[in-house]
Amino acid sequence: MNFKYLLLAAALFVACGDDSSSTPANDSPAKEGKIPSDLSYTDCIQTVFESLTADFSLYGVNIGGLVIDSMYWDKGDANNRGESIYTYKAYWTGTHLDSTYESNFRDGEWSYRTIANTKKAEVTTNGNITTLTTTDNGDTDTRTVYFDGDSLAITHMEDGRPFTSIYVLKNDTIFRPTQDEFIAKDEKDIHTCYLKEKNDGELVVRNRYETGVQNGMIVLTRTYIEDGLDHKTGTMFMFRL
Repeated sequence: MNFKYLLLAAALFVACGDDSSSTPANDSPAKEGKIPSDLSYTDCIQTVFESLTADFSLYGVNIGGLVIDSMYWDKGDANNRGESIYTYKAYWTGTHLDSTYESNFRDGEWSYRTIANTKKAEVTTNGNITTLTTTDNGDTDTRTVYFDGDSLAITHMEDGRPFTSIYVLKNDTIFRPTQDEFIAKDEKDIHTCYLKEKNDGELVVRNRYETGVQNGMIVLTRTYIEDGLDHKTGTMFMFRL
C-alpha cells in the first residue's frame, strides 16, 4: 500500500463502541444562489467526491461538501421497475436536522413513518481530522474523517474492528486504493462517470453516476450495473449550507 494511504489509515485508527415520531419542522436550509442553474457546475467526479461526506451533515458536521435534502431509490431491475421503492426527506431548522420522513413501497402497498432526530452529536476537529461521536438511546458510535481537499478517509467500527474507506481525487479520477476500485469520468460527458473495479484481471463497470441541477438542487443518480444491465437506481437531491 502507498505510504500516504498508510498514513491516512493510521491517523484514523479509532475505537468506538426506539425510533420515535414527531411532526417535521421545516424544509431544507438551502440558500438562494448556492446552486447555480448552469449544468457545467455539476462535474460528475467532483459531485461524487463531495457527496461522500453528505451524511455527516445530518449530525451537524460540515467539511465543505454537500448536504442531503432527499433521496429516491428504485430497488428493481429493468424488468420490475417501480415494484420496490424507498424515499427519504430531511427536515431542518437552520443547520439542525429535526426529523426525517420515509416511505416504502413493497408488495403493492406503501408504508410511511416520521423519525425524530434523537441523536446527540459531539464533534471535535484537529487540523484535517474530524471525530464524530453520536449517542442515541445509550448507544455510542464514533467515526473519524480525514479530509485535506483531495484525500478523504472515513473510519468506523465494523464487527468490533476499525474499518477505513479511503478515496483520493487525482486527475479527474477518484481512486479507492484499498478496494482496487476507481471512479472515472465519461470521455464525452462531464456529467457522467463510472465506478470500475478489477475482477479476474478485467475492468468491470459496477456503477454509473449522472449529475444535473433540478429545482435549485444538485442531483446525483447512481445506477448499479450487473452483467452489463442496469439494476438498482438511486437519486439524491443535495445542496450546500
